[in-house]
Amino acid sequence: MRPHAVIAAGLVVLAAGALAPPLPAEEPITVVAAEFPPLTTDAGGRPGGIVLDALREAGKRAGIPLRFSFLPWERAKREVLENPRELIIPFTRTPGRELSYQWVAPVVGFDTVLITLDAPLTSLDAARQRVVGYVRGTSFTDEARQAGFTHVEESIDDATNARKLKSGHIQAWITTDLMAGAVYRQAGFDPAELKYGMKLGETKISYVAASPDFPPAIAERIADALAAMRADGTLEAIVKRYL
Repeated sequence: MRPHAVIAAGLVVLAAGALAPPLPAEEPITVVAAEFPPLTTDAGGRPGGIVLDALREAGKRAGIPLRFSFLPWERAKREVLENPRELIIPFTRTPGRELSYQWVAPVVGFDTVLITLDAPLTSLDAARQRVVGYVRGTSFTDEARQAGFTHVEESIDDATNARKLKSGHIQAWITTDLMAGAVYRQAGFDPAELKYGMKLGETKISYVAASPDFPPAIAERIADALAAMRADGTLEAIVKRYL
C-alpha cells in the first residue's frame, strides 16, 4: 500500500489553551462540500470524511452549530462566495485562490499524483502523450495546465474519472494520493490495480475556507478548535480512520 503524508510537515501548531464557552444559540453555519473521498463523502446520505469529521468535531468544541450541504463543486465554490455565513470543504490553498477566500484553518496535507492502470508514469514527456482526466474547477486544472497536458478531459467528480480510467476512456488520472484508492473503491473497483506515478507540484494543504466576509470571530473559534485537535492527537486519529 502506498504510504501517505497524512499531516503536512511545517504546519505551525498554536498553543492550545482553553476554548471559549459556547456561543448563544443561533442559526447553524452551512458547510458546502462535494464528494472527494476520503476527505469528504456523502455515501448513503451520511456526511463524513477526514475534513468533514474534523470540522464537525471542531464545531462541537467551539459551540458552533454546523449543517452540511453536498453540491456540485462549481456551484459550491460560487455559493460560498455569495453567502458570508458559509464554509467550504475540502479546499486547497492555491495562489490563484489566495485573495478570493478566507483561509480559516488547515486540516490535512496531500500530494497530487498521476494514476494509471499500466506502468506508473514517471516523466512529463510520457504523460503528455496520454489522455488525462481531472475534476473541473479544482487545483488539478492549474496543475494540468502547468504540466503542459493538451489531451485532457474534465469531469464533474472523481468517481467519473475512476470509471473513465477503468474503461480506458482516459489513460491517466490526476488526483491526490489520499483520494485515489477511496474513490476507486467507491466506484466498485479494486484499488490494488492503481499505479501511482509522478507527483505534480508541491505538497498541498486541504483547508476549511470561506468568503472574505465570513465572521472573523467564528473563524477564529474554529481555527482554535482545530489547533487543539491537532495538539491532542484527535485530528491524527480522524485521519487514520480513513487510511
